[in-house]
Amino acid sequence: MNEKPPTANAEAETSQCKESSSATFVFIVLFLINFLNYLDRYVLIGAANGMAGELGFGIDGIGYLASAFIVLFTLSVVPLGAWADRSKRKNVIAICVAFWSLATMFTALAGNFLQLLIARMLLGIGEGGYAPASSAILADYFSRTKRAQVLSWWSTATLGGLMVGLIAGGIVAGLGVGAWRWAFIFSGIPGLLIALLAWRIREPRRNEADEQAALQDPTAYSVEGVADRLVFSGKVLAQIRTLLRIKSLLVLTAMQTFAFFVLAASAVYLPTLLQQKDTFGLSSAAAGLYTGIGIVVAGITGILIGGYLADVLSNRHPGARVLICGIGFLISAPCYMITFVIALTTHNIFLYSCFFFITTLLLNMHAGPSTAATQDIVPSSVRASAMAISIFLAHFLGDAASPSLVGLLARVIDPTHGQHFLAKLAGYDLSLALVYTCPAALVIAGLIGILGARWVKGDMAAAQLAEGV
Repeated sequence: MNEKPPTANAEAETSQCKESSSATFVFIVLFLINFLNYLDRYVLIGAANGMAGELGFGIDGIGYLASAFIVLFTLSVVPLGAWADRSKRKNVIAICVAFWSLATMFTALAGNFLQLLIARMLLGIGEGGYAPASSAILADYFSRTKRAQVLSWWSTATLGGLMVGLIAGGIVAGLGVGAWRWAFIFSGIPGLLIALLAWRIREPRRNEADEQAALQDPTAYSVEGVADRLVFSGKVLAQIRTLLRIKSLLVLTAMQTFAFFVLAASAVYLPTLLQQKDTFGLSSAAAGLYTGIGIVVAGITGILIGGYLADVLSNRHPGARVLICGIGFLISAPCYMITFVIALTTHNIFLYSCFFFITTLLLNMHAGPSTAATQDIVPSSVRASAMAISIFLAHFLGDAASPSLVGLLARVIDPTHGQHFLAKLAGYDLSLALVYTCPAALVIAGLIGILGARWVKGDMAAAQLAEGV
């Protein structure tokens, strides 16, 4: 009898389970999913210029496809976020990842614009449940003292996915007629595999990391401030009404509304802009490479700087995370305008790249701090719902219409009403459409963040009071 007793086997299995379900493992899985999330979104943007000619839609059609995705994403995020708060969030993530991966592969079968539109809508529904559930899980694995940095690192995956999506879409679309379909097939398959990993991660206890941090160092965890008690009902509508009483959540939502307007319109049209003969005349592959690599290098730099500054400064000023976001947006406004003026006037790719880097860095400083601030100001039991409401309002009021609006404005500016795009001479039209709309939105976002940071301290105290910590 050389077999180990059952107790020994049980202890070994428990040890292996704990090891595989560590915070690092969970972070890696969610990081990979976030990467695929944005890869599947932006592979179409990289291939859009070639797809437009094959399926017969214009420059405004690119905007309609982007808006269709965002609208369905926005409409699905609140019910899926509420579902995540009432069930195992890891299961919500796994189901949503599998669904959107199948929707991505379905895109390869589109034979006309309507079928393409439906595929993008299905993609939006699948991706709507991921962000609220995943950010809530990470907030329960990582305490407040390092949450902004962790969520900043997690946010860098979005830029990695964006880069690969743009590059893959641009390169594959340039291989010949119909080649773009393979980009969607190969980008959808990994999601089905990652969904299985998501299903196996450990569901953390609500507020687990902050409770452990409070036991180790109660003074570092506590926030002194005047706070109204937040009482959350079990009913969804009642919870939403209570969350909308939190001033800092409204500030974060309003700030991100104007920021998302700019980020969506810019990301959707930048590869197309670079391919126009009256700007830089790059090929489909070159435009994808330039956009993808440029956004990733500058964006990741901005995300990490923002997360680091927010965590360091939040020890002195509780509203630092919101303040950092506002300052970044306000400074980015003039840089954004100068970037597109350079594209129109000098056509100097080096000078354009310098301002493009600075602008992209500043625009991405908000990613980690804004997500961390949203988790800080609400009790752990409603973190997914709070994130869902913020995402819903910011996307619905911000970027749901911005790609369509900018595309339509570019078509109106074009005196030939679409012929410039067919001749690859729409750079002037697109640049003016972006300059007319985006810098003003960034100024508003910046002012909202700077002026609204003062309410964070009281809202953090209220969240702690609701937790009973």
